[in-house]
Amino acid sequence: MKRLLLMTGSIACAKATGLISEWVKQGDEVKVVASQSVFEFLGLATLEGLSQQAVMSDTFEPGAMMDHIHVSRWADQLVLCPATANVINKLAHGIADDVVTTVWIAAHGLGKPMYLVPAMNSMMWQYPATQQSIQQLIAWNVQVMPTAEGDLACGEQGAGRMPEVAEILQFTEKRT
Repeated sequence: MKRLLLMTGSIACAKATGLISEWVKQGDEVKVVASQSVFEFLGLATLEGLSQQAVMSDTFEPGAMMDHIHVSRWADQLVLCPATANVINKLAHGIADDVVTTVWIAAHGLGKPMYLVPAMNSMMWQYPATQQSIQQLIAWNVQVMPTAEGDLACGEQGAGRMPEVAEILQFTEKRT
């Protein structure tokens, strides 16, 4: 299977790399699309090393102006993980101002499974605009994984925690 992992900047990026490892182990081809904020948490070498592919991180990469279209057509499945409140709210309002949002919007309507795995602080998760955006994305046939509850990176406890990699794998497999 050709899997496209779209990542946005969150401490949960470290955990999300486990998806790449597991997919590659099972023989899947994995490409990563990363917002610039991902590189505040992970190095490019980590993502390229795990996926064995170049990472797409710039919509305006010289010589690759149409890659946001090509990669959205290439994938059998898109998984946005971790999905921050910022990207969730952008997608629900049609804002395509970076590589992740541009690829996602270019893929919508192609009939491919699209999964969103939120990860954020509880207050950001419960923010009315975020919850409204989640409902809008669900109405557009995006498969949204429920957040886990527990210890958050900020030291608080509550909803908004990214589920474990094994749970995400199950979520994306049973719906493909």
